[in-house]
Amino acid sequence: MKEIATKYFSTGEFAKLCKVHKKTLFHYDDIDLFKPEKVMENGYRYYSEYQLESFNVIYTLKGLGMPLKEIKDFMNRRNPQNTVELFEYETLEIEKEITKLRKMQEIISNKIKVIKEGQVNYNNIFIEEQKDDYIILSNSIDILKSPYDIDTYLSHLDYCYNNNLYIGYPIGSIKTKDVLENGNIFEYSYYYTKVNKNSKNKNIVIKPKGTYVVGYLKGYYDKAPSLYSKLLEFIKSNNLIIIGCSYEDVLIDEVAVKNMDEFILKVSIEVKKASII
Repeated sequence: MKEIATKYFSTGEFAKLCKVHKKTLFHYDDIDLFKPEKVMENGYRYYSEYQLESFNVIYTLKGLGMPLKEIKDFMNRRNPQNTVELFEYETLEIEKEITKLRKMQEIISNKIKVIKEGQVNYNNIFIEEQKDDYIILSNSIDILKSPYDIDTYLSHLDYCYNNNLYIGYPIGSIKTKDVLENGNIFEYSYYYTKVNKNSKNKNIVIKPKGTYVVGYLKGYYDKAPSLYSKLLEFIKSNNLIIIGCSYEDVLIDEVAVKNMDEFILKVSIEVKKASII
């Protein structure tokens, strides 16, 4: 029977095939992790075609963050069962990393969406049909501390992070219908955060879809009362009545600008047409 010839590669050729530098192969040889199949009397190293898969496993494990010492231990004691167990473990780790990266992608995507909305013309007040949103409410804001109840704010923020609910939306503020109708433009009722509708948290509530009067403001939060005054006047002059809460969102904040006077706020108040008697 004719013997099948084995193809050998020089260090440079093998490094090129594996897309690494020759120094990597020299180092792996020095630490007895991956040695050439042949070393000639003149010191030239040669790797066989059958070593390609072994090297690819080593390089893949290194890319997954496994230390070279652990890779060496695995390669020295490898057998089918050990290999399967290692690959199953690494598969789970990869899936965890994919989940983490998808969450990061969702956060960045939502931030892009919010900032782009803040770049629209924010000088006009208008009526808008809005879809429902899934939100988490804070505890009631202490009216003695309103609008800057830092304890309730931080408690809400901690809850969102600890329950993996944060998906890139900044914390907003809510005024209830009663607060709005009483003209308490400096008083807030709750903080809230938009969350993923697929979240399983029992405390998620729905911001209802419907008709909203919407206005934008350029400036820091302390200027928000002037926007509320304009919105309430718009509602009154357009024969509308308030039927729900107001939702105050910061669209452009310190993430996108250095100057707080460049912040963009959006306020939406749920309304309907007043009945004509």
